[in-house]
Amino acid sequence: MRIYIISPYPTVRAGLAALAREQPGWVVAGASGPAALASAAGATGAEAASAEQLEALDIALIDLESGFDAETVAGWLELLHPRSGVVTLGATEASGEGRGAQEWALRQTVELARLVTADGLGFGALPRDAGTEEIVAALMAVANGLTALDRSLALEALSGLARRRPEPINEQSEPLTAREREVLQLLAQGIPNKQIAQRLSISEHTVKFHVSAIMTKLGAASRTEAVTTAARRGWLLL
Repeated sequence: MRIYIISPYPTVRAGLAALAREQPGWVVAGASGPAALASAAGATGAEAASAEQLEALDIALIDLESGFDAETVAGWLELLHPRSGVVTLGATEASGEGRGAQEWALRQTVELARLVTADGLGFGALPRDAGTEEIVAALMAVANGLTALDRSLALEALSGLARRRPEPINEQSEPLTAREREVLQLLAQGIPNKQIAQRLSISEHTVKFHVSAIMTKLGAASRTEAVTTAARRGWLLL
């Protein structure tokens, strides 16, 4: 199993790399900080992600800082193209205090999970202080296409769902962003994600992120239902 490690902290990258190398048959394909990965196309130096490092990559192991943005992570995955899935550390650790900050972090994790699993990949989320056995178990589960959540995170997710109350849909409101409306318009034309990405000059993973957000906001279970709902509300130019 080939693993690529992302963390803003050199000591964390080194620790995770050492952990992975202790497992029989595991290979650390590379490790970098988010900034180096984001600018990999023009980066130089030891931390730049090379084509050789990313070849046949199985899993991305990502140490996420609090306040992360799911769309930013989607851009990393566009470069890495992991074949099996993604395991995150610290994804639901809020950057602020209070229930609101925790729920925001949980929503970002759910969006990231939706994006990853939409590609048929496995997804794992662990707290930053997860132990060696937990990390190894999560990586093994994701390598087999499963979703792996720490027990406390799973309980938090379930309690978050229990707290949610259905809100009446305001037919006159338009919760979509300008970019989401652009993506929706192209979806209505039956254009696939790859061509949408080319037309809007964004990555295919970012398109998938927007499609996921559109479906969530419209309460749709499929792309077709999202287009139908948007058309009924008069949000599409026909």
